[in-house]
Amino acid sequence: MVEIRDVVVASAGTPRTPGWLRLVLVSDTHNVDIPLSLFPEGDLLIHAGDHTKNGLLAELTSAAAWLRSLAARFTYGVVAIAGNHDRPLDTETWLQAAPFSQPGEPWNRELMNTVHGLFENPALDPQCRLLQHAAAEVAGLKFFGSPYVGLTPRRQAMEPENPRRCEGFVRDRQRLTELYADIPSGLDVLITHSPPLGILDTSIQYGGVVRKTPIAIGSAALRDHLRRMRPAERPRLHIFGHEHDSRGFSFDEELGILFINAAAVNGDQGVIRQGGDYAMKEDFHPWVVDIQVSP
Repeated sequence: MVEIRDVVVASAGTPRTPGWLRLVLVSDTHNVDIPLSLFPEGDLLIHAGDHTKNGLLAELTSAAAWLRSLAARFTYGVVAIAGNHDRPLDTETWLQAAPFSQPGEPWNRELMNTVHGLFENPALDPQCRLLQHAAAEVAGLKFFGSPYVGLTPRRQAMEPENPRRCEGFVRDRQRLTELYADIPSGLDVLITHSPPLGILDTSIQYGGVVRKTPIAIGSAALRDHLRRMRPAERPRLHIFGHEHDSRGFSFDEELGILFINAAAVNGDQGVIRQGGDYAMKEDFHPWVVDIQVSP
């Protein structure tokens, strides 16, 4: 157990404390069959994006069903965001990109709304929430979730008018700076798919091959926004994924934030292109965090 003032990185067996909520954290599940039995009971499950391998309709349907099946284990259900692999959830870009990225899939606005409803439909299941760059208050805690990530070198090389350049919540730094400015002050928990630059964002492998020089893939715009905030304005807990090689947690003394990379699997798109697959990390278990409701 690691305690940092009013946030505790705990274990499933840690005794509960009145006035605190137990959060169970996961990210980057990519349609891997992760046993439900690995998830301890708690107050709220948080998923930080990349539910699917490639954002196919069948993958999204399966991922949403798996997520909903977990909701019953938690007092307040699930708070989730999308990730760059969950491309049809990006309503701003997907209709233009879909004919090039998934020519065999029958995407239209109605189908996109239906898929969004698999992850969030208050009339059918108020316990499942999908924060698409939006805020929510759950059980006395203030959340903000944002699915955006930065351009990869491959995307940077594409022409600006290429519809695939920004599909799947991928945006250039100028746009990310504008988007991250929307993160409100006074949050308890910030959920982004991207890490901030330099924090649990080191990419060690690509395509299953160790890089000659590891690289940092986090967002400078996100890092800079957190730095500009006054100490009292910053979130207490920041959860993300995206970089599978840097799962872990870190407390930044300067920022006063506990950062957690909750990625659940190994592998990347390089592995997929070579005919491989994602695989659950050895000895994987979701992170368990206890957070004081009224610190």
